[in-house]
Amino acid sequence: MGDRFDRVVIGGGIVGLATARALVDREPHASIAVLEKESEVGRHQTGHNSGVLHSGVYYRPGSLKARLCLEGRARLTRFVDEHGIPSARSAS
Repeated sequence: MGDRFDRVVIGGGIVGLATARALVDREPHASIAVLEKESEVGRHQTGHNSGVLHSGVYYRPGSLKARLCLEGRARLTRFVDEHGIPSARSAS
């Protein structure tokens, strides 16, 4: 692949990987590199989160934050199902 890339994402946490994924979706033929200082992705701040997919219950119903929480949860749930990624879910 060489040492030149069309796009470079700094950080292999959840935001960096989501950004790289969005770039791949938008520019499938672009060469994309993800640079991460840790030995594995998701080992820094991302590895310390609670792992909870929030459903927006703490925000005013119908607010942008509540709607984005619901949409994000639905999209992530769909993604893990489509890619066979193990996840634990409680009844909601």
